[in-house]
Amino acid sequence: MSDRTAPVYCPSDGVLMERIPAAGIEADRCPVCGGVWLDGRELERVLGVPGAAARLDRGPSDPEGPRGHLIGRKVCPRDRRPLVSIPDPEQPHITTELCMTCGGVHLDAGELRDLSELSLRERLRGLVRRIKA
Repeated sequence: MSDRTAPVYCPSDGVLMERIPAAGIEADRCPVCGGVWLDGRELERVLGVPGAAARLDRGPSDPEGPRGHLIGRKVCPRDRRPLVSIPDPEQPHITTELCMTCGGVHLDAGELRDLSELSLRERLRGLVRRIKA
């Protein structure tokens, strides 16, 4: 098990990430590119609390700022294993980088907010379906 109190460096640009409290957790956000790191199972918690994703995700980053190509292949900031890129089936513009060892996820700036908005739409759609049934 990894030490969740250890400093976390951004998988995209290697900058020390800042801890941001939301949804009863402390997530990590890069002050340069705006990417967000969530440890295993934290993504579900953040998406389950209204407004938490907006608090963590500051929106799209500066396109001229540092990006992942500066440090090569992205690795998990907890256990240094390679991250696996997985496109979201509902929103192909979102690619989650997943650590297959610890379950942590990295999202680029703006992607967490996009995921949460889809989640909210899906919940509302499901509620409407239940009411009609």
